[in-house]
Amino acid sequence: MTGGQHGSIWTRPQRGARGPSPEHRPADIAAAAIRLASAGGLAAVSMRAVAAELKTTASTLYRYVASRDELLDLMVDTAMAGFAHSPRSDEDWLGALVRIAEATRSLYVAQPWLLDAVPTSSAPGPNTLGWFEHCLQAMAPLDRTTLRKMEAVGVLNGVIMLFARSAAAPTAIDFAAMDPVRHPRLTAALTGSPPGPPTVDLFERAVRALLGGLLDEHRS
Repeated sequence: MTGGQHGSIWTRPQRGARGPSPEHRPADIAAAAIRLASAGGLAAVSMRAVAAELKTTASTLYRYVASRDELLDLMVDTAMAGFAHSPRSDEDWLGALVRIAEATRSLYVAQPWLLDAVPTSSAPGPNTLGWFEHCLQAMAPLDRTTLRKMEAVGVLNGVIMLFARSAAAPTAIDFAAMDPVRHPRLTAALTGSPPGPPTVDLFERAVRALLGGLLDEHRS
């Protein structure tokens, strides 16, 4: 990190009042980093690699982005610009959160590197903050404490990431070691008649069950 930078990347001036125009815009830096992440995962993203993508040097890049954590925040916020949600007057708070969750999961599945973009120290940008705002707006009709609502937002994001990770990299489970004597219930579950299709998507059921339980007015 260079020594002369203050504040987050969102509040720091891009150049001084009398300085030269910046050679690279934050949008260009984010786009280069996202190209690398889309092609090779987040492990492919380093300050040196992004600098090479922009045909410049890492030392030059540090004039605009103070650390890899800032770079991750910039990437995430750029990706979150693709999130879209419009409130509906005919739906309840839980239905609104389900739609927010579905839109977010789609975004994560389309850009799986987002699932690993967890900065050590983070300063979310305007698009990322807008996602939180949408969640809290959906919960506005609820008479709950801010703490309980923020807890619910955290759980919601965890569920979204869990399902998105599963969709992005499905796991094949080999039950060859299953023993009918030691695992009778599992054996019966896997060899019996297949259950009928659920009436509601598992993801939606999980969101409704978890958030409904967390924010139920009858629970402490």
